[in-house]
Amino acid sequence: MKRKAERLGHLFFYLMLHLGGQRLAYFVLQPIIFTYVLFSPTPHKNLAPYISKRFPDASWFDKRIHAYKIVLGMGKMLIDRALLGLKPDHQFKGVVEGLGDIQDIIRSGSGAIIVLAHVGTWQTAMAHLEGLDTDVHAIMNHDEEAVSKHFYEMERRRSFQTIDADGFMGGMIEAADILTKGELVLIMGDRAMGGKTAQTSFLGERINLPVAAYNLAAITNTPIVIAFSAKTGTTCHVLKVWDIFQPHFSDHDRKTELNRCVSRFSTALEKYVEHYPHQWYNFFNIWQQ
Repeated sequence: MKRKAERLGHLFFYLMLHLGGQRLAYFVLQPIIFTYVLFSPTPHKNLAPYISKRFPDASWFDKRIHAYKIVLGMGKMLIDRALLGLKPDHQFKGVVEGLGDIQDIIRSGSGAIIVLAHVGTWQTAMAHLEGLDTDVHAIMNHDEEAVSKHFYEMERRRSFQTIDADGFMGGMIEAADILTKGELVLIMGDRAMGGKTAQTSFLGERINLPVAAYNLAAITNTPIVIAFSAKTGTTCHVLKVWDIFQPHFSDHDRKTELNRCVSRFSTALEKYVEHYPHQWYNFFNIWQQ
């Protein structure tokens, strides 16, 4: 039943996009999100851990406003994703801040691991990398793979290839081989998904973050590029490089080095939510993972 409802929802917004484009879809979206946030406790429950830490002094009413802005932003992101899939010729204004740094890494012959998070327009951000002079691969589990298929529906060509995170060794063997060829591997750095983690602090509270990307980087001697995307206007998106570093197990013991790596990721993510507080799309208590 839930899948049928989701399917009908998709079809409804596809129709809005065909009839009136992005503007009509946004217009219709707002009262739907407003009603959902007004009457359903679910978004408030799911977002409460983040909102209480990002906006510690917010009143009860302000917390509702923050939840509305986050859910509305998520809805607009999904509409933008569908628009790219339905109309392959449609172009958003995309900027990659730090593109030169990524290109320098590629020209050096080295691969790189780009660590993303479930914030901003992370799916459309992948499309901004298609102009690079190397292949791009994304490590995804089944659910993320399904999401990427929605993004590249209809005629749109997928700009990256996928590595099955549920495969042998979590796809790490395949990813290591790809990195030795000087290609790029994308991996999410905010959700543990049952893998090994290291502890750091995020928004003032301890959090466990996955370490697979940093283990892989140290073993293959490839740099880590922490990059997060954001929607900066109706048709504008930015993918910004927030940090670049090289994990080394030779300089510290493994645990100390992995803690250092997740700390740098957490610091970058804190800076991101300071700039874009309403583009946080982890609808669960990430501090309890």
